[in-house]
Formats: sequence, C-alpha cells, structure tokens
Amino acid sequence: MKIIRPFLLSVSLLLFGWLFISNINLINVATTLNEAEINSEVGKVNAFTNIDQLKEFTIEKINYMEVIRERFSENAMIRIVVISVLVMIQILLYATKSRFHAQNSKF
Repeated sequence: MKIIRPFLLSVSLLLFGWLFISNINLINVATTLNEAEINSEVGKVNAFTNIDQLKEFTIEKINYMEVIRERFSENAMIRIVVISVLVMIQILLYATKSRFHAQNSKF
C-alpha cells in the first residue's frame, strides 16, 4: 500500500492537471478577435452577388462546423473517460485510507 497510494495520487494529480489545461484552451479569451473574424465572414457573405457562390461558401462552412463538432465530441469522450478514471482512483484512495492509517498506527 505504501507504493500504490502515492502512485495513484500522482496519476490522479496528472490527470486533473491535464483536464485543467485542456479546458483552459476552450475559454474564449480573444472575444474581440473572434468578433472581428465573425464580422469579416458576414462581410464576405454580404459581398456575394451570385447565389451559387453563396451556396458553395455556405456548404464549406457547414462542413467545417461538422468537423469541429466531431473533434469536440471526441475530446468530450476522452474527458469523460479521464473523469471516470479519476473517480475510480479517488474511490480507491478513499477506500484504502482507513486501512492505510490503521496499518501505520500499529507501528
């Protein structure tokens, strides 16, 4: 138990750190930049005079959104697995805590 508990705690801390860092990337820090990009895209749409060009542009954007949605879905599944592993590690650490302290108090 003396080796397993610190190992599980280290793995747990590493996974929590990974979750924290991966979620920081999702925060919209550059809102001004994003608004400028959105305004640029709206300007492109407004500049189209040919309906076929507009359709092509819209289809490209929809396909891009689908790719982004798939990536977010994959990342969400990875995070769910990591959170599940963390919950199991925390349960193991909690369950072995009383036994670990009982063994240490005998010596």
